[in-house]
Amino acid sequence: MNKFLLTTAVAAVLALTACKGTNEKRGDEHLEKGQYRNAINSYLNAKKAGSVSDEFYDNFATALIRAAETEAKKNVNSDMISGYFEKVNQIKDSIKNEEVIKDYARTVATIGKSQAIPEGTDFATMVNGFAAIDSAMSAAKRVGAEAEIKAIRLEAEKAVVAANLSEAVGEEDPVVSEYMILKLAEVAPENADVKAALNKSRKGTRGYFLIFGENIGEKPSGRIDKWGYVMAMPTIKMSATGLSGELQVWASTGNNTEWDANKLKLVSTDGQEVLAKAGSGWCEAEVVVGKKGQERVEKKQQKNKGKGKLLNEFQCSASISFTFAKGFVPDYIEYKDEYGIGRKFLGQ
Repeated sequence: MNKFLLTTAVAAVLALTACKGTNEKRGDEHLEKGQYRNAINSYLNAKKAGSVSDEFYDNFATALIRAAETEAKKNVNSDMISGYFEKVNQIKDSIKNEEVIKDYARTVATIGKSQAIPEGTDFATMVNGFAAIDSAMSAAKRVGAEAEIKAIRLEAEKAVVAANLSEAVGEEDPVVSEYMILKLAEVAPENADVKAALNKSRKGTRGYFLIFGENIGEKPSGRIDKWGYVMAMPTIKMSATGLSGELQVWASTGNNTEWDANKLKLVSTDGQEVLAKAGSGWCEAEVVVGKKGQERVEKKQQKNKGKGKLLNEFQCSASISFTFAKGFVPDYIEYKDEYGIGRKFLGQ
């Protein structure tokens, strides 16, 4: 080799090495030996010093990823794992090597799957596992590596459904059964078996109040919220251009409100909406009954025309009808006011 070129190459290597401080060099040594926690500590010290090389963040992220992977082998639900991944998130915009991002996404997804699928896993842990996979998907999109993460998620979905769907479908109480199926639908929303089971369940529970859930929000989840309006249709008739029957609503908003069945809307599977036409109905009220001196308060049905006072933890009912064009496929009925929201999914 030309003496000048050799001297230049050596100088370049020395310049690259020179830009690494003692702590970063020590971190690299620990990383190479598989001493990941020591590597992390050295890299943190190097970062505090403020002068790092171009490859610093790639190596720092790799140490964090390997440390999370090592911890997961000991305890897949260790809180340390999320701590390592959070540090990667904090420096991800400084990572230059796309392979490191792919490695990060793959590791997060694999650990998430391991958290979600063991037999007996509680629902919250299962949801967190799938949330980790979805987080990995977001990182993978940055480097065009979504296919591998999608495959990992699909594996996790199939395993969870295979382990839990038969029990959910076999549950004798139809309300409990639907709740169990809905939980599976939250983590495997596109699974064909879950969709079929949920549709069948909803057709069978049209006449039931499905009272479950914990919190109410502006955007209701598939699991009906008990802190709002819960609906049932004891009678229902459907045709190609209409739906009619009796709709009952039970309120648990913590507030008394004005019920107006004409505000009910029917929403199709593709998001079209039509408003209800209300007929006769009733609302429950507390009335005083009994002879003078023997008065007592009882809950009675007060007839109305689809409008009345809906008291908290009381019911109202109305005969309703919806008219729509052919091709409109009913999905759910919704009622919403300033105090709450409720949806009654009908099944197709």
